[in-house]
Amino acid sequence: MNRRLVLPLTLLTVAVLAGLQAQRTDRASAAIQVQVSDTDSAGVGTPLLSVRRIPEFLQAPTAHRRLREALGEPVAALPTGTCLSVAEYGQELFSVDAAAPMTPASAQKLLTALGALRLLGPGSVLTTTVVVDEPPVNGVVRGDLWLVGGGDPLLMTAPYADRFEDPIAWSNLADLADDVVSAGILEIEGGVVGDEERYDRIRYLGTWPDRFKPGWSIQSGPLSALSVDDGFVNWDPVNPASSLSVPADNPAILAARLFDDLLEERGVVIRGRPDSGTVSGVLEQHTVASLDSPPVRLLVEQMLVESDNTTAELLVKEMGRTATERGTTVRGLSALLDALDAAGHPVNGVVPHDGSGLDPDNRLTCGLLASVLDDRHLGSTLVDSLPVAGGRGTMKKRFVGTAGEGRVRAKTGTLRGVTSLAGVVDTPAGRRLAFALVSNGELPYEIRELHEDLVLSLLPYPAGPEVDLLSPLPVVDPPVPQTSGG
Repeated sequence: MNRRLVLPLTLLTVAVLAGLQAQRTDRASAAIQVQVSDTDSAGVGTPLLSVRRIPEFLQAPTAHRRLREALGEPVAALPTGTCLSVAEYGQELFSVDAAAPMTPASAQKLLTALGALRLLGPGSVLTTTVVVDEPPVNGVVRGDLWLVGGGDPLLMTAPYADRFEDPIAWSNLADLADDVVSAGILEIEGGVVGDEERYDRIRYLGTWPDRFKPGWSIQSGPLSALSVDDGFVNWDPVNPASSLSVPADNPAILAARLFDDLLEERGVVIRGRPDSGTVSGVLEQHTVASLDSPPVRLLVEQMLVESDNTTAELLVKEMGRTATERGTTVRGLSALLDALDAAGHPVNGVVPHDGSGLDPDNRLTCGLLASVLDDRHLGSTLVDSLPVAGGRGTMKKRFVGTAGEGRVRAKTGTLRGVTSLAGVVDTPAGRRLAFALVSNGELPYEIRELHEDLVLSLLPYPAGPEVDLLSPLPVVDPPVPQTSGG
């Protein structure tokens, strides 16, 4: 016999005999089990070679097989042009064309969210400041008062913010006006001037379909580093849909006018008219007041819960800003893609054109979406920011009355010929699965229901031998032999 075969054959024989002995020992142990109270259990009595010592390893193969079986029917019902990825702790459990580039619709916001958390930091803020050319004298500002935008996407007036059904974090422009008055300013000889130089002045991306721009079914406010009330001049007092709003031609002038009104309501005399301009030409500025945005993690949460396109696009521009260059969409998307790649997420075939998902030419993969949701450092922060099935945001009316209600957190997405759903499922067994499901093409009317059926099929996981049945047996004293008297 070939000597190189001796050792493998010997080890195989030992393993087989050990397995047989382990099963015999388990059967023998089970035969003498007695009920043992918690106080009587001093240890475990499972033999060293018992298969009960590796319960999760035993459970996993059966659980994975049953997961594949459970997904068989709902996967077969999905239309062609669908990708799917299901993962746990970064390990892919099931996939269908997970590396195929797809149009994601608003699921694109998951990439924007993780990019903002990684590049800007969960606790960072965006600050709106009020500056003057020289310190006020006896409460009088000799020139203009500058309102300098810091990119805060949630800078609002109270009536605008009150329309949102779900509570959101926001920055109250009135608080900034209060601070200006508290600083002792009584009169402005010039006017309130809005400065939006932090970002470029591209209001709507050129690659967006015309229907998403002003005059059609607008889906975003005009993009600006100084945006109050999302840059809308008029809006519905109850329904927060962007499509019911009228955008400002110049968001910086709108912000200056609203701030002018708030100051005058507080008794400040303003001689000039609201305008826009660039404060950078002034050699020295004196800061009068400032207002921080909510931290980035809450900006991300608002963006995901409300599926806010304006917030998404402004966060991308902030990611593209440098110490010497204004924030742009192109530079922000490049920084975002680099950050995802550096974090180890699969970016092959990924082509982002915006941060919101309005662009039909965006391409990403289900594998990337599932990976992003399981990001090693910030995945839990991202997941905590998602809409909840039957609870809040765009998932409030999804999975209602099913086992998924309260257990599914996900980002939805819809465009013509695109339906997506990506998030996590918290199973009754205490496990969390990340999933990504994107369908492109001619989609059936019931596509949302088909997606939900598949996600509900994840809830029984892990369906395998109960861990309790595989756990070590309690120590049991052997029966004492009975002896007869003499």
